[in-house]
Amino acid sequence: MSTSAPAAGDNAVGSLYDQLTDALSAALGDNIHFGYWDDEHDDSPIDRATDRLTDLAGERLVPADGMRVLDVGCGSGRPAVRIADRHRVHVTGVSISEHQIKVAQDRPEVGQEAGQVAFELADATELPFADGSFDGAYAIESLVHMAEKEAAVDHVGRVLRPGARFVIVDFFLDGEVSPEHAEVLATACGLLQFAPLISRADYQRLLDRAGLDLVEFTDIRTNIGRSYRVASDAFHQALRAMVGGELGPEHEAAAKLFETFGALPPVGYALITAVRR
Repeated sequence: MSTSAPAAGDNAVGSLYDQLTDALSAALGDNIHFGYWDDEHDDSPIDRATDRLTDLAGERLVPADGMRVLDVGCGSGRPAVRIADRHRVHVTGVSISEHQIKVAQDRPEVGQEAGQVAFELADATELPFADGSFDGAYAIESLVHMAEKEAAVDHVGRVLRPGARFVIVDFFLDGEVSPEHAEVLATACGLLQFAPLISRADYQRLLDRAGLDLVEFTDIRTNIGRSYRVASDAFHQALRAMVGGELGPEHEAAAKLFETFGALPPVGYALITAVRR
């Protein structure tokens, strides 16, 4: 088994986040994932909402002092820092973006003790850790980028001890996809480096083959919906920086894809918890 990270030139997802991490992090409260609002009356700012989503994932790990936790797709490192600090666990984060790892490793909380974090460049489909190394794992909006989801979930199952929890927060496909929706999905997934979305049944199958029993699958799409506009605005700013000025029609359309994608009826957003057998 190879334990090396993919070369930067062969890593489209990593390259995308090398370019977008700073803009997305600035727009999403130092996180690079969506926010959670309790209801339409909740006026929490985006940084509180994105931290709240992190908290929902962290709480489902049923964390205890001193646990070793794996963050699959650690982004800028803020979720790992928050979970480590709130629950007195140690979190190891991995990413295939060199820039994300650099940003994360610059955080003052890096260390090897409970309440601290560590980060390394690694591919989730080839995790460089021994069997049973972790007491819990989570993946927030990272599996959506992986074409080889089976390999990634298998590796997470391998590195978890029996009884450990794996929490997934991500998009899923809910129901039939019309030809019109399929075209939008294909365009959005191509631009955002998303792999094809999978269904609840697909998640169940992936978890089961990795030795994980599904204990929760909750669709929270109504709670995260505001994030699509925020992410779209951030993507717009990032594209302007990348092209060095005003955007052409094709770039403007691309910048609105987050909102278009989020409005599609078959696109759900799930909070998933599974336990290692």
